[in-house]
Amino acid sequence: KKKNAADPNQPKRPATAFFVFLEEYRKTFKDKHPNIKGVAAVGKAGGDAWKRLTEEEKKPYHDKAAQKKADYEKTLTEYKKKQ
Repeated sequence: KKKNAADPNQPKRPATAFFVFLEEYRKTFKDKHPNIKGVAAVGKAGGDAWKRLTEEEKKPYHDKAAQKKADYEKTLTEYKKKQ
């Protein structure tokens, strides 16, 4: 089976709350550990830090992700109208 070619103009799916957190966490992690370059090490440390957060601490990231999802839904409907 052949896959249909993806439209390069289609909007990208929004980041989840964890990935919104990871964007910020990467910066602080690289400042604290400049010698660690591996993506897997940063991701593992970020996952561990995410698990330690309480629901109250995660709330800002969930809110940002919800806002990104709402923006995505809006742009997706505009994109589909143009099709």
